[in-house]
Amino acid sequence: MFVDSLTRPPRISKRTKKTENSSCPSCHRGHREFVVAVNALLFIALLSIAPASAQSAWSERITAEFVGAITTSSQTPDDPFIVLDGTATVRMTNSLDVIIRPWFRRLPGGDWSSEMYQLQVRYQTSTRVPVRIDAGIISSPLGIIALEMRPDRNPIIGSPSYYFTPLPSFDGRFDRVQLLSGGYPLGAIVSSSGRRWDARAGVTDGTPARNRKMMSTGRPAAAPQFVTGGGVTPVDGLRLGAGFAHGVYRERNASGSAIPQTDDACATVFNLEGEYAIGYTRIAGEWIVDSFETDSTPAVARGYLLEASHTLAPRWYVAGRTTRASTPVFAAGARVRRTGGTADATVGYRATPEITVKAGYQGSRTYARQDWDHAAAVSLVWARRWW
Repeated sequence: MFVDSLTRPPRISKRTKKTENSSCPSCHRGHREFVVAVNALLFIALLSIAPASAQSAWSERITAEFVGAITTSSQTPDDPFIVLDGTATVRMTNSLDVIIRPWFRRLPGGDWSSEMYQLQVRYQTSTRVPVRIDAGIISSPLGIIALEMRPDRNPIIGSPSYYFTPLPSFDGRFDRVQLLSGGYPLGAIVSSSGRRWDARAGVTDGTPARNRKMMSTGRPAAAPQFVTGGGVTPVDGLRLGAGFAHGVYRERNASGSAIPQTDDACATVFNLEGEYAIGYTRIAGEWIVDSFETDSTPAVARGYLLEASHTLAPRWYVAGRTTRASTPVFAAGARVRRTGGTADATVGYRATPEITVKAGYQGSRTYARQDWDHAAAVSLVWARRWW
């Protein structure tokens, strides 16, 4: 039921509300993004009521999907987190597709933001061993849960914390790198698969350990990365895989710190992943190691994720996820590793084919604290596909 994959936003956390100020530039920016989000909703609504008789042969080549979700927790019960996520796929030829996926969110506190999660072309050959080429703003080539972040595809209410929480400064500079990013890079990936194997390789414009946020003017400079990975399926229902990426994450003298950087610094990201599905149960997990070059000793961060979901009945399921990430040994001046993580448990009910209600527990611990934060959360997800 929830073995599919696509994308989702950050978990709910405590945030300080900003004081309203109509003259604040960020408020105007949030208002504009809100208007864009509303227009997107109106566009989707018009699509839903268009009469089937008006569909042309061209419209039969278009697939449109929309997901809206509203989530609230006991930490901010009257300040919801909202996601609007739409995807359109246009079949240009039997081998060529164009995929467009804008994404909008409202954080607790009222700020709206937007992102283009996919803006790509996809070409697939008709050879005996198929070869697929994805180019543009593409889905992340690393991370087993990165494609499972859309609210209707994610069995959990929360998301892996290390996809969005930056690692502390580890050499006097703060690069906003993470253990692994849930973002969508600009790049080109060539992939192929058989009955028992899959493989991919290509280049992207930024390390998988940082989200460049393509719609943001303050994103880091592009830096080419080599990315490769693959997996095997030894028995039906079981897949084991690995991924690797290497490239510059910090340019010479490009740090936000006054400390000079004598040369370009590279990051190496390596992950192992596994997934097993049997009957109505699915278990997935990954282990990640990052190595960031510095002027002295490389800074090494590592972590893992484990997730399980089980369908109880046609309308009911339960799911859980735990994550853990540890900082480099000398992060923020500390000589020991600091750890952070999450623990989530969710019960889901599919009220209708389009509406799913989720309720559950969210626990989290930041790198700077030893105590856990606890919260109850509820999420309402609406998803629909046209054509």
